[in-house]
Amino acid sequence: MFGNTTYLPVVVSLDYDPAADDDIAIWRAPFACEIRSAYATVSNAVGASNSNYFDLALYNGDTAGTAMTAIAGTIGGTAGWTALTPVAFTVSAGALTAGQLVKLRYNEEGTGTFGQMTVQLDVQPGT
Repeated sequence: MFGNTTYLPVVVSLDYDPAADDDIAIWRAPFACEIRSAYATVSNAVGASNSNYFDLALYNGDTAGTAMTAIAGTIGGTAGWTALTPVAFTVSAGALTAGQLVKLRYNEEGTGTFGQMTVQLDVQPGT
């Protein structure tokens, strides 16, 4: 009855420094769905810097995990991160079919990184 208002949160916690640029598998869609919104939250502040920072983007890796189709553009970067403040991704292509892999692209410049980060996808099933 209220299917178009049903959202399922997918929450992923990362508690390590990837130490370099990396594509991190964060979720495999078990059914056709659409990512309606997505957020990243760091537990500790990361200061603004032009040389030591990181940014994030979301990609659809398709069913083999090798594709790089943008789901959401880049967030973070030189402005830094405020502790415990969710930063919204701008989702531009959130439709997934069953079996497609969502990847978090982590881009690290210098020594900028996080101690703990949570990524949340708000998923609407069956679209």
